[in-house]
Amino acid sequence: MHYLDDASADPATLLEASDWEGDSTRRLQQAMEALDERSRDILQRRWLSEPKATLHDLADVYGVSAERIRQLEKNAMKKIKQQIGDALVA
Repeated sequence: MHYLDDASADPATLLEASDWEGDSTRRLQQAMEALDERSRDILQRRWLSEPKATLHDLADVYGVSAERIRQLEKNAMKKIKQQIGDALVA
């Protein structure tokens, strides 16, 4: 009676967190697959790999300016956010 419940060990809470993480990962993968190859590569190299590529590194790879890489990255992130948001509504 004098003991506090440990909410972090609640099986329902653990299952809900696991389901949410799996669903989020699935939605991100689907959104990434919808991008063109260059945009997907830019996001993967900038955010999902170690060491992370710089704008200048990617500019050299694609033969464009660092500013253009930044624009492509911004547009790709916008598309991903939109697709994930659409998936949540559906």
